[in-house]
Amino acid sequence: MGVIVFRSKASGEVIMMRGHVEPVFKDAGIIFHEKGAFLAEDLPGVIASLETVIERLAQCEVPEDEDEAKEKPAMLANVAIKTRFYALMKLLRKACDKKVNVHWEPLN
Repeated sequence: MGVIVFRSKASGEVIMMRGHVEPVFKDAGIIFHEKGAFLAEDLPGVIASLETVIERLAQCEVPEDEDEAKEKPAMLANVAIKTRFYALMKLLRKACDKKVNVHWEPLN
């Protein structure tokens, strides 16, 4: 599973696992390539598509039992989809507000 870094002049970097990003992008109708970009003028549509998918996936999530969660090491705890994508969505919104592109590539 690769690591992807998203960058924009509007804010810093967001690092995510490719295995988390790719299926959500696909579900949102966004073609995921090893390296890619969102043009500033496309960001409102990208954000809307991702928000729709993330909201739908969040509604399907089954909350983890609190007692079970306490017994697990933090590294094995389930992460809610909204939490997982929070930083990326924030980066996309900032880039949209400032009308700048967002690009991604593998983190080496």
